[in-house]
Amino acid sequence: MDEKVRRILKWRQGVKMGPVRIELHPTDVCNLKCRFCWQATVDVADRSKELSEQKLLSIVGEAASMDVREWIISGGGEPFVRRDTTMRILKRIKQHGMWGQLTTNGTLFDKEDIETLVKIGWDQIQFSIDGPTADIHNYLRRGKDAFEKATENVRLFSELKKKFNMAKPYIGFNMVLNKMNYDKIDQMIQLAHKTGSQLVYIEPVYCGYLSEEQLSLDGNETNELEGHIKNAIRLARQLKISTNADHFFQSYLIDKSHFEKIVLNEVSGTKNDIIMAPCLQPWYLMGIKGSGLAGCCSTFETGEYIHDKTLKEVWLGPVFEKIRKQMVEKTIPDYCSKCSVVVVMDNRKLRDRLKETIKAG
Repeated sequence: MDEKVRRILKWRQGVKMGPVRIELHPTDVCNLKCRFCWQATVDVADRSKELSEQKLLSIVGEAASMDVREWIISGGGEPFVRRDTTMRILKRIKQHGMWGQLTTNGTLFDKEDIETLVKIGWDQIQFSIDGPTADIHNYLRRGKDAFEKATENVRLFSELKKKFNMAKPYIGFNMVLNKMNYDKIDQMIQLAHKTGSQLVYIEPVYCGYLSEEQLSLDGNETNELEGHIKNAIRLARQLKISTNADHFFQSYLIDKSHFEKIVLNEVSGTKNDIIMAPCLQPWYLMGIKGSGLAGCCSTFETGEYIHDKTLKEVWLGPVFEKIRKQMVEKTIPDYCSKCSVVVVMDNRKLRDRLKETIKAG
């Protein structure tokens, strides 16, 4: 947070700074067909523009030279579909001393991968676990034995951390909140405790990808959610499991149709100033999709292909500059309607910290 504040304030003074974080998708290909994913409606992800391993490793080196501090390796697809390349990326990130998080469905690890990640001190791994039982998770993820494989690998990480006396990686669950699991958050907390996970991180389902069934919460389920959240938070405190479940007390943020109105109301009536932009991510974050398209977050649709360009050329190039200008002018791109409540809350916290820092002089 402090580094984000420092760099945004530098941008505000006219000093162009490098990104704090890069979210990289090594591939858009996945071994599962999750019911709430964009890939649920396509047969095969296009790999024609997939970045080469050499280019991906070059990007890591460039990022280090631009003082990037954090990496999120995710998808898109499942990073471990390109196992060897992804492992080399993770190792290179740690060789440069940068912090890294891996988001994975957890089904493609082997024991050697897990042991290597423990030994190199990889920082955090988020397993996509959407239900406390195999029936729920495997249905949502459309993967036979996906639950069994993922939870067994969580346990193996926990065992090897103890064996090698390592505190890392920090292990968490990513849970997509939907009508099949909204009343089972407490059971997810119990599963985390049982398997050695330290976090249950919740995001709402993005209904724009759904084609076969309705998985987002209806009005009654949304009204019931607060009680389930309270129970889960009490249990999480008891079992010492971290969670962001409290974000979902503001249930109106789950409804994507209200996103633009909510965000613009928060920054309305203010002059064009970076700190009052609807979203602050374009000043500290670059997302790079499996196709090589680079933009301002993980849901972007406007970007610039990085294949024949350097990281710096894209970050300081005309596309990013246009995105930043639009945000300052409070012109929100259409794709922002996909944004998560988590990002909305992160923006609020960051904006408050920026105001406090400016006030303190």
